[in-house]
Amino acid sequence: MASPRICCSALLVLLLVSSCNAGDHPACPAAWSAAVGAELFHGGVGGGGGGEAQCSAAAPHTPVAVFAHDVDPVRFALNLEFAEAEFFLHAAFGVGLDHLAPNLTLGGPPPVGARKAGLDELTWRVCAEFAYQEIGHLRAIQRTVGGIPRPLIDLSAHNFAKVMDEAVGYHLDPPFDPYANSLNFLLAVYVIPYLGINGYTGTNPLIDGYATKRLVAGLLAVESGQDAIVRGLLFERRRETVSPYGATVAELTDRVSALRNKLGQCGVKDEGLIVPEQLGAEGKICTNILSANVDSLSYSRTPAELLRILYLTGDEHVPGGFYPEGANGRIARMFLKKPPRINHGV
Repeated sequence: MASPRICCSALLVLLLVSSCNAGDHPACPAAWSAAVGAELFHGGVGGGGGGEAQCSAAAPHTPVAVFAHDVDPVRFALNLEFAEAEFFLHAAFGVGLDHLAPNLTLGGPPPVGARKAGLDELTWRVCAEFAYQEIGHLRAIQRTVGGIPRPLIDLSAHNFAKVMDEAVGYHLDPPFDPYANSLNFLLAVYVIPYLGINGYTGTNPLIDGYATKRLVAGLLAVESGQDAIVRGLLFERRRETVSPYGATVAELTDRVSALRNKLGQCGVKDEGLIVPEQLGAEGKICTNILSANVDSLSYSRTPAELLRILYLTGDEHVPGGFYPEGANGRIARMFLKKPPRINHGV
């Protein structure tokens, strides 16, 4: 007779396989789910020999989870996390946080103009996974430092078209639509999430609590992975002409990076998929799948730089772009000389 443990493992595998079937998209292969099921039930691998394996980290040198000065810089990141979550969720599923995690919005208004995108299978899988990851990011930040209400976010095709028009320096006809197809969507993804990497890199030196440092390290790792996947997919199509505009993927991404540098006003902290060889890694390669500085380290941006870019105004005091009414939290509202819109009861 099969043991209860084996029966439970088999049941979990069936649940994992069936739950991975999302709408019109095929289920994940059973073998992958079986491996995950084994980890969940047997506590992972390792631990051979005599006794239990040690899995706990060493005690922190500074036994303070969250310092008071950690809170505002980490809460500021929620503005970008909200935008990413809503963009990915709507593009993949046609609905956002209000349907899938309404408790995380903290009463903030729904986004403007977001909708389901026409994605191929691979791009849909990437988008859907990123969408769910962003829900986790919002939850982790709010659990660690408290939250801010979701700001008003403009994710309309019109707003993305404005970004692309500014990037190329003329009006694209027809207007750029990020939801039209997989390539347009990936180009639109290129616009926003990379800024989260810049922000977390800039936040890291400003925080001291062991819980906030652990949080930011985890966020930076996953956001970097997301950006690498998107840039990798775009690099694979770098020579492809984006219809009907006549510009290649490499050209458009380079123009978007140049626009972000221009709006940020603090030098080159952004690079396209192809660079002159002397600007590539160790000055020896022109491919630039990962955007990094002379030491191949991530570029850092301050909240003021990020707001100049996200507002599309080049001025952290003048809202617009993706945040028509401005971002939320003490740091962003300070620039606007308005109340911070903070929710402490998370």
